[in-house]
Amino acid sequence: MEALETFIAESIRISREHGYHPTTFISMQERWGTKDAIERLVVQGEIQSGFKRLVALNLSHWTIEAAVCQFPEVFTNREVRAAAEWRLQQAR
Repeated sequence: MEALETFIAESIRISREHGYHPTTFISMQERWGTKDAIERLVVQGEIQSGFKRLVALNLSHWTIEAAVCQFPEVFTNREVRAAAEWRLQQAR
């Protein structure tokens, strides 16, 4: 779980460097924790504006969807993994 937290902290830092401030995700992270916040966002039917913004900045490898794929031992829910993979495929 520590590796996920490090990845997300770096993702937020890089996003800010590129002018995107993921305030919605940060508030959800503070409220529910990193894993639960990611799962809640990834399974929503609507593709999040933060995902779209990071893709537009050529930073899809720093999205929460990328985190789900990179840390399958944390995200054991198949629905969450499938949704993350689908979004990343759509972005390519």
